[in-house]
Amino acid sequence: MGIFSSISLLGLLLIIFGYEVSSNSLYPVKGNAYIYSKYIMFFSLTFLISANMPCFIKKFFKHPMSLGIAIWSILHLLTNSDTVSVILFGSFLFYAIISVLISELRKAESKELTPRIIFDALSVFLGVLLTVLTFNFHEYLSGVSLS
Repeated sequence: MGIFSSISLLGLLLIIFGYEVSSNSLYPVKGNAYIYSKYIMFFSLTFLISANMPCFIKKFFKHPMSLGIAIWSILHLLTNSDTVSVILFGSFLFYAIISVLISELRKAESKELTPRIIFDALSVFLGVLLTVLTFNFHEYLSGVSLS
């Protein structure tokens, strides 16, 4: 576990320091991505939260965490066109797609889920709360201002 933690920490440090160096643009960024980003991120964060609760969202969407990661990474790819961002967020998108494919191919036995509407409401509430917090504190979390 120590080796894995060390490699993970090294990867995180490479992401942080590598992100500060890059500034070249690979493609033009559409302004609409910025306008609708708050609403799109709400869905992404709600899917991420619902993946850990027995709710109808989890029952309807088989892989809500992977879907949330995919939405998050696509939105970041639409708003960040530099090389480092494309590699970083593209790898998260690739991970989400591979995760779903492997999960579907494996066909692992899953526990029968008894969804309750209260957990859907809680997922949506927490999705709204986390979206508001993320947009207000994005600069402090990632060093990148959204304004």
